[in-house]
Amino acid sequence: MLSETPQKTRLYITIVMVVAALITIFAEPLLVKQILPPIIEGQQARYEKMSASDKQEDKVKAELIKDTPFLVSFFYPFWMALGVFASIVILVIARQYYEGKQWARGVALLCLAMPAMGGAYMLVPAINFTGFGSYVIYAMIISLLGLIPYFTIILGEKATVRNKVWAAVIFLLLGIQGAHSFANGHAAMRIQWMHPARPVWAPGTWVLWLGTQVMWLGTICIILAIFYLGARKKTGWYLATIGGATTMLANYWVHLVRGTTSDYILGGSLGLAILILMLIPAISKPLYDDDEPEAAVAS
Repeated sequence: MLSETPQKTRLYITIVMVVAALITIFAEPLLVKQILPPIIEGQQARYEKMSASDKQEDKVKAELIKDTPFLVSFFYPFWMALGVFASIVILVIARQYYEGKQWARGVALLCLAMPAMGGAYMLVPAINFTGFGSYVIYAMIISLLGLIPYFTIILGEKATVRNKVWAAVIFLLLGIQGAHSFANGHAAMRIQWMHPARPVWAPGTWVLWLGTQVMWLGTICIILAIFYLGARKKTGWYLATIGGATTMLANYWVHLVRGTTSDYILGGSLGLAILILMLIPAISKPLYDDDEPEAAVAS
């Protein structure tokens, strides 16, 4: 329970949260402003190169990435907006966290997950289209602005070392899977909507409905689980279990049918790991409080 954590410790954690939120509000828009243009330029250059190729295979691939710059130019600012908005929320609820309100812990963890997941999402396109240079570092900075206070909350509060370690592992997996499955759903949607055969399903593309809609439904459960487990509600256990099972199913389905990259088998394995941990009471039970006993039903 947050209220059992010493007041002085809560004060230090609150300061870390507030400082990170203030930096995020001012720094993340500027960092995204630097990252996005070279990525879009790299994507456009790759499209032009493939579309000018004499190979039919390259021309088909060119169509699959033709509108990618438009998607990226939407989702980068989208995640930036989530990070900035969440940081404002942190500033508003910081006092409630300091006072030991358990719900504020859930809100704080959810809000800090936004820049952490947003930076993780931005990382792969930055690597693919700009290499391992300063733009990758910018994406990592965005992610760290959320991760540092995120783990400060989890590891700084009063609990046994064992429970802290498992909590850190589970909340880390939830954050990684939230970002990873969102990105995989993004990729599935891109192929689904940009394929030259659309609206007819090309061979092997029917499974991308699972890779987008089902994947994102599971991703929503994963993200909401961060809040509810942070607030020590058993609802978080249900959401994490459902989200783990759903993202596992969607990722494995896409990998089995298409098997073109390792991204989906990795996503399926992350979902499986969350599911297994949730089904081991010794690991998941310390994360939430028991529900209140139900009132007896009158006969």
